[in-house]
Amino acid sequence: MVRNYKPHETISLVGKVVLITGGSAGIGKVNVRQFAELGAKVYVVARNKEKTLTVLKNVAETTGNEQLFFLYGDLDSLNSIKQAATEFLKRENRLHILVCNAGAGTTGKPWTSDGFESKFGQNYLAHFLLTNLLLECLKKTAASLQNVSGSVRIINVSSDVSEVASSKFDFSSLQKPADTVTTTLSPRTLVEFTQYGRSKLCQVLATIKMAQILTGTGISVYAVHPGAIASDFYNPMLERGGIVGFATRIFKNIGTITEEEGSLTTLYCAVSDKVANESGLFYDDCERRKNKSKAVEDLDLIEELWEKSCEWTKGY
Repeated sequence: MVRNYKPHETISLVGKVVLITGGSAGIGKVNVRQFAELGAKVYVVARNKEKTLTVLKNVAETTGNEQLFFLYGDLDSLNSIKQAATEFLKRENRLHILVCNAGAGTTGKPWTSDGFESKFGQNYLAHFLLTNLLLECLKKTAASLQNVSGSVRIINVSSDVSEVASSKFDFSSLQKPADTVTTTLSPRTLVEFTQYGRSKLCQVLATIKMAQILTGTGISVYAVHPGAIASDFYNPMLERGGIVGFATRIFKNIGTITEEEGSLTTLYCAVSDKVANESGLFYDDCERRKNKSKAVEDLDLIEELWEKSCEWTKGY
């Protein structure tokens, strides 16, 4: 295990702008502190304003960096994500690092407010929209830096669970049937692990496609597996009790790494010179490795996912 990555002393983010989703807890909160320590101006997109502002206050006191800002954004709503992007673009005309970090393991409901399967909608589609809404800003930032490879970076926080997700997609299952008036399915009846893995696989596939599209722009795109982390991510499963809660408690106690350790692969891809010329690849434990899913080699599937995602987010 690497897990001891530390940015070289010459690395500085002074004068650079970072936007991260889900920076109020877990590895995202650690990443906010790390970016602040390196001198970046950091925007955090999150739902809970009070919680996020408390985190930012603590980070500012710890690092001496007060360039830390909250943006309201709820991954359950594509319109909310559009508003977050719009607000960011009102304030900034540069963006050097975009970290799509926020994720939901169990959401408490099967569908997002827009009618998409909840984990697909929150973990993948909302971030797909956010990235594309900020893409022109990212491109302009890279252009101002002579389009040098890795001068601007997008990090998609995925998972190795993507490797066991089915490579056969039923796109129709990702949207709520038109005749479903209310949310009647209990999350207990859904195969949440399968859905979570699928959402994380979508992030990996979109990373591959986006890297192709952005070739020559100076923007590098990375998908990362942070590791199994002892964080609040597991709380909904712990609260269920029974076998699920018992098994989750054991796993969290003996099969996980710390949030500090889990934050490092994201940080590595965000700032390391070693990966500046790499794009569209998968990283685990601060090292590049091949994602084992057959889907990463299915060019037709990757293209279809991209086209469907564009179709579903059109109008935002």
